[in-house]
Amino acid sequence: MTTMKSPIITMLAAWGCALAITLLVAARAVHATEPDEIATQLQAASAFHKRADYAHSIPILKRIVQKAPGNFMANLLLGEDLLRSGSPQEAIAPLQAASNAHPDDGAAQAYLAQAAIALGDLAMASEAFQSAVARSGGDEQYLTAWANYCLDRFHILEMRLLRTKRGEGTELRIEAWGHPEGSETRETLLEQSAAADSEQRGIWGELGATQLALGKRAQAQESLKEAERREPRGAETLQLEAHLAAEERNWQEAEQRLLALGARSPAELRRVLGSWPPALAPGPEVAGEVWDCLRDPAGLCPLLSAPGKAGEGGGAGQSARDLYAEGRWEQLLALPPVAAADSSESLWRGVALARTGDCPRAIPSLERGLKADEGVAGFWLQACYGNEESRTEERLSKAGDEVALHQLRGDVALRLRYDAAAAQKEYAEALKSRPNDPHLLASLAEADKMLGDTEHARSAAQAALALNPHLISAIQTLAEMAMSERDYAEALVRLKQLAVIQPKDAWTQVELGVAYGQLGKPSEALHYLGPQLARGYPDKKGALHAQLARALRKLGREDEAKQAAAEAARLANASLESGEQRNPDAHE
Repeated sequence: MTTMKSPIITMLAAWGCALAITLLVAARAVHATEPDEIATQLQAASAFHKRADYAHSIPILKRIVQKAPGNFMANLLLGEDLLRSGSPQEAIAPLQAASNAHPDDGAAQAYLAQAAIALGDLAMASEAFQSAVARSGGDEQYLTAWANYCLDRFHILEMRLLRTKRGEGTELRIEAWGHPEGSETRETLLEQSAAADSEQRGIWGELGATQLALGKRAQAQESLKEAERREPRGAETLQLEAHLAAEERNWQEAEQRLLALGARSPAELRRVLGSWPPALAPGPEVAGEVWDCLRDPAGLCPLLSAPGKAGEGGGAGQSARDLYAEGRWEQLLALPPVAAADSSESLWRGVALARTGDCPRAIPSLERGLKADEGVAGFWLQACYGNEESRTEERLSKAGDEVALHQLRGDVALRLRYDAAAAQKEYAEALKSRPNDPHLLASLAEADKMLGDTEHARSAAQAALALNPHLISAIQTLAEMAMSERDYAEALVRLKQLAVIQPKDAWTQVELGVAYGQLGKPSEALHYLGPQLARGYPDKKGALHAQLARALRKLGREDEAKQAAAEAARLANASLESGEQRNPDAHE
């Protein structure tokens, strides 16, 4: 039986940065100009570090840092080892010290991102990953790590939102954005999105614009009525009104709508003019600032200059809430920065950044704004994470980095589209240039496993471990296959390896509990399973609680066993009912 593990942790395990950083540190240690005593201690600590013997490396590194607080290598190794040994909070200080010591190096920021993920601070994680990319000048390993992080956050947000009807509407809209505006598929998805959540900001104007592009004027008029009823001054409403007026050759009315839009947000006007249908553009005989801007997209358009603060367009003295409600994005961003703890203002600022095209800065703000409105923040986060992943692919393509590009495309296929066959092809192509890359081999093993090709998956994972014995993703693949094949003795070997490398990883602890339970060792099963379930480890169908009940019963703890069995039954029934609600016509 295999239980759930974190997609982000899986991504980090597959990421090639850790090995590269270790080699970087080792190289620097060899050429160190530190005093002999510190150099000797660093050499000893590095040896323990390479063996994942953190119990011995950490004390040595702490002593070095006490004597030399600004030592880059000691702080970096200490931060990594504290992180790997399950102390992410303690790892932050030395990693920040390492980052300050070498501001042109992305390694410490990359590990800070991992620490932030472990602590649940995803705003900090996104900032740190982007800092690692910037500091390294766009180094392949950091670009790939950032892209994978974007992929996994996109997937996690998608899963969270799909749990509700409103969230289903959001996901349908995100999917619609992946299709051309004048396509039937986009229209269908937007119709389904509006039906699932009719209160989405701008959904009716968006739907109407797509219908109009398809020549469905009557349907577009109906969508406009709904948009005007719900959001009479919304950006998408004004855009649709302008489109319909232009179709009727009422250029003055169309221009008024566009000027009203630009007065609130030049970025919104830029977006609308950038996608304006050529068939709705007036001839040169029609004068007007808007039409001049439309005719000369490369020229200087005064309507598109972002206002620093409220001017003739209104908004003077308004609060952040009011500016957000009216879509005055540039004016909202001109206000003093908000406190990170204020989730509502973080949400408003994040949406403003996203709508003005600044996804890198929007992401941390939106992550902080999730508590205020998961639907709105989740929608824009997915849009921005998808945008950043695409930008990374473009950067790798322009740099001519074909290996990294194949690897990233494989990751996209595997983690976003669940297309293991496509991922397998991409990883195999990358391996032609890097046949001894352990991380590519580990990724190939994961794809092979998903395809049911256990023989090749095992071979690839073992080849990866021969090159890097501490590669978490390869060990996980072998552990998962052993659990699936009910080879619990083999699974135990692999899980113990993982427990040494990441002793506080919840997935590893739970799998150890399951393996010990299946091997008839109830005390050990209880030791690993009990604490994780008490902390709320996901057990959707109750199987883990049933395993816990069996262990408790074997130990003679009948009352506790009954409680665990009751919880297992409750979770199983809830899962069954949920499945029936999603598909009432389904039969077992």
